Amino acid sequence: MSEPAEKPRFFARPKVRRILSRTVVAVGIVLAVIGVVSGRYGWLFAGIIVVGLGAAMGPGRIRR
Repeated sequence: MSEPAEKPRFFARPKVRRILSRTVVAVGIVLAVIGVVSGRYGWLFAGIIVVGLGAAMGPGRIRR
């Protein structure tokens, strides 16, 4: 007999991953805006990288 399907782990749920990715993207946008306004280009580049990481965390990245 087949075993019952396991519940997905907490961070594997699409809703949780969507919330986390939106939060990370929002933090990246804030860093980028601070970098542009203050002229600190390190913050701008960090913001761009954080936005990219947030986009990669989205729920569409789960493939099983």
